[in-house]
Amino acid sequence: MRSIAALAATMVLASSPAAAETEESDREIPLAHIEYTSGLTVDFSDSQPSNEVGMSQLGIIGRAPLIAWDRSNSYLQTYLEITPPDVPVPQRLVDDHGPDLPAELQRRRITSEPVTVRGLTAPAGAVLSASCTAEYWSWHLWHDNAKAGMAPKSYTTHDFGGFKERHAESFIFNCLPEGSPSHLWAHHRVYYWNGTSWWKHADEKVGPGLQAEKVKGSVKRHRKVTYDDGWGSNPNCLSGACKYTREGRFTS
Repeated sequence: MRSIAALAATMVLASSPAAAETEESDREIPLAHIEYTSGLTVDFSDSQPSNEVGMSQLGIIGRAPLIAWDRSNSYLQTYLEITPPDVPVPQRLVDDHGPDLPAELQRRRITSEPVTVRGLTAPAGAVLSASCTAEYWSWHLWHDNAKAGMAPKSYTTHDFGGFKERHAESFIFNCLPEGSPSHLWAHHRVYYWNGTSWWKHADEKVGPGLQAEKVKGSVKRHRKVTYDDGWGSNPNCLSGACKYTREGRFTS
């Protein structure tokens, strides 16, 4: 099976909310990289100076579905559920969870070093999109079905009541088949408002034949998710075949 790295385009982990977007960015600190035999990869990361944790999944459409994890869980609880007991646990995930730690943590080794593990069997409860326009979550704040020429778009917490939220959640389904030119990626970026400007939390390009989920955040902030693509929204790209679905929400 071809690796995610071979299929994906380059991925970069990278004074009002209505002000122009800046290119100021958090420093993305890897906490854990997990590879499953299905071809799915899951990553956990820290971001500084925002001091917020995040999680991302990247899967091969039709072969490596994403994990349907419980949204009421912390990042630590999710990590414990999707890794076997012999895999170390990043200290940062423990710190982010706070008091009342899960009992299972007593069986696990905690480390301050980044964790990399490969060859795991994917846990049960996978999400396999039936088609390019299928809805990914049971509820969402936006869902833009794939169509040729879809323009770039940003969504902010101010579009949905103006409340600060703990998490920004984004999903992309790049409808182009495997083997399409790798520069034809779909792109999502996650931002937070630091009080004076938008700062970029994360930046990911999703290659042809891939689906991706990115969740970022721990505390209540104003948040934004921005989308564009590698074909410049050109409706004539590959005779109209260049399409992607984007979906997302802000949650607490």
